[in-house]
Formats: sequence, C-alpha cells, structure tokens
Amino acid sequence: MNLSINQPSSSLSYIERQNKEREEKDEKLASGKRINSAADDPAGLQISSRLTSEVNSYQQQSYNTQDQVNNNNVQEGGLSAIDESLQRANELSIQSGNPLSDASAIQGELDQLTEQINTIAGEVLGDPNFVSGLDASDPAATQAALEDAFTSVNESATSLGAQSNALNSQVATYETTRVNVSESRSRIQDTDYASTSSEKDQNSVLLQAAIINKKDGEARKGLLINQVV
Repeated sequence: MNLSINQPSSSLSYIERQNKEREEKDEKLASGKRINSAADDPAGLQISSRLTSEVNSYQQQSYNTQDQVNNNNVQEGGLSAIDESLQRANELSIQSGNPLSDASAIQGELDQLTEQINTIAGEVLGDPNFVSGLDASDPAATQAALEDAFTSVNESATSLGAQSNALNSQVATYETTRVNVSESRSRIQDTDYASTSSEKDQNSVLLQAAIINKKDGEARKGLLINQVV
C-alpha cells in the first residue's frame, strides 16, 4: 500500500473556498456594499455605475436650479428696497404740496432717494436711470413718475415670484427623482446586512466543520501510517 502524507487533500481546497467566501462576506459588511469589484457582479456594477451617474446629474441640476432661486431672492430683496424708497418718495411728494413744508429739504431727500433707487435698479433691473423727475415743486409730475416706477417694480416682482415658484417645483422634482434613483442603486449595490450576516455565520460553521474533519482525517492518516510502519 502506497501512502503519502504530501498527497493533496480535496478538503483543503474546500476550506480555502469557504475561507475566501468568509472574507468576501466580511468585506461586504465592512464596506456596506454588495458589489465591491466587477468580479462580484459585472452586470450589477454596470447598472450601479449608470445609476450613480444619474444621481449625480440630478443632484447638480438641483444645485443649479436652487442657485437661480437664490439669485431671484436677491433680486426680490432689491425690488423690496426700491419699493420702500418709492413709498418714502411718494410721502414726500404729498408733503411738498403743503404750503408750510420746506421745499428745499424735501428736494434734497428726493434727490438722495433717486440716487439710492437708481443704484439698486442698476444692479437688479439693469437700469441705472430707473427713476427721474422727482421734483418737490411739481407734486403731480413726481407722483406720475412714481406711479410708473411702482408699476414696473410690481411687474418685475410678480415675474420673479412666478419664476421662483416654477424653479422650486423643479428642485422638488429633481430631488424626488434623485432619491428614487438612489434607492434603486442601493437595492443593487448595498449589502443586505441581515442576509449577509446570516450567510457569514453559516459559512463560519461550515468552515469550522471542514477544519475539524481535516484534522480528524489527518489524525487517522497518521495512525494508519504508524500501523503500516
């Protein structure tokens, strides 16, 4: 009878296979991802990569749209400041009709308001000459100019408000789609902790049993060799 203690053992390859599977389970649990390389799931990795690209795209579109909303908010703030100054100018124009008022002082404040309004209008409306002709000595002409300015500011504010509402709706749509796509990616890519942990425990039991069987087999082989010798 020819016996060799160096003869390859089929149980060794089984143990190596079980050990490799345990290491893979450990990696999945540690990373939180079911797919850590193309070898894990080539098709799944391709789908996951495509979904990741979509998630990033929707995220960036959401950022871009939100930035436009923020820009609109700045413009609306500027329009609100213009409106306040126009309201003050209107009060002064009415006050200038009082024979006891100081026309010079009123005109000085109207000139300051005109400069403030046009500075802001140049930034938010692109019109540095938005209002003119505010004259303390001519209340009727001043109020006519202010009425035109009020109308323009209100129209701009209404347009910005409508645009911001539409943009906010787009942001909500992008975010909802991003979340849905992200969840789809997670179902493909992420580790099922309960299932993977259970598989790891089962793998550990099989590995321990294989090691015990191998040791028992080697012990019996050694005993047989001793008997032959």
